[in-house]
Amino acid sequence: MQKTSVICVNYGGTTDTVACVKSLLRSKVPVQIVVVDTTPNDPDLQGYLSIAPDAILLRAEENVGFGRANNIGIDWVLAKNSCEFVFCLNNDAIIYPESVECLQNAMAAQPDVGIMTPRIAYLGDPAKLWYGGGEIDWRRASAFTPGFNGGADASLAMTERDVTFASGCALFIRRSTLEQLGGFDPRFFMYEEDVELCLRAREQGIRIRYIPTSLVLHRGQGSGRGDGEDYADFWSTKNEKLPFYAFHVIRNRLLNVYLHARGWQRIIVWIFFPLFLLRRIIPFLLGRRWDAVIAMCKGITDSWRSRRTLISDKHTS
Repeated sequence: MQKTSVICVNYGGTTDTVACVKSLLRSKVPVQIVVVDTTPNDPDLQGYLSIAPDAILLRAEENVGFGRANNIGIDWVLAKNSCEFVFCLNNDAIIYPESVECLQNAMAAQPDVGIMTPRIAYLGDPAKLWYGGGEIDWRRASAFTPGFNGGADASLAMTERDVTFASGCALFIRRSTLEQLGGFDPRFFMYEEDVELCLRAREQGIRIRYIPTSLVLHRGQGSGRGDGEDYADFWSTKNEKLPFYAFHVIRNRLLNVYLHARGWQRIIVWIFFPLFLLRRIIPFLLGRRWDAVIAMCKGITDSWRSRRTLISDKHTS
């Protein structure tokens, strides 16, 4: 019996997706594989997925973004499958054979936990930590991972514990929790949607648990990279897609502030977030990345525009 349905979103990353699917086929426990393709011009994906005849391929008519694409898979799973758990897994990640089994066992042993998240190391350097448990940090209006880029087997990275942030790269969710939360907020096209989901979960009293014995390897920003690109820092002035990244990150962090920050949390944001912006803008100016500076400014204004829209929606609902 398949207790877990795994949802992978593909956007122009067939090679990554196939590698991810192959790793899922080696799982010690059977899983249902659901691939959501948001690349209308990727007609060969069906053929590549012949390695997994039982995999479900869902196609979006256009690139709807990461959160909404996952929601397409989530809606299908909840309507068509009686699985106990849903595992949202980046297509540029691969799992170890025991990864899903560890998460299933941990969920069975801790029925009051709604979300679990594995340890994540770099695909190109498994000794280096990408995610080892995360926490919301209002100084950044986002989240951070203690030990990021450090040793994947460091003491804290190997410590199971409750956390306040689980990365959307590998998000293991109990079915009842997902039905309660309703998936990702569709207003977030890309980036910070996992932060929003965790903030919403915490507000509803849902526990998030980090399980280091379950391990995932992650390439990182697979759909956002071009061939040969391998930026450790996507804020790099060498990143051709920097304006896209800067716009969505700034917009969505400020939108999260509006949606979830309260009282002292907002005070912390307004004290520290301008410093974060300044830290980013100065290198952009020095590197003559005017496009990134403009994108950040547009992100700020669009967050306020979205806020006004949300206020209007509340008045008319």
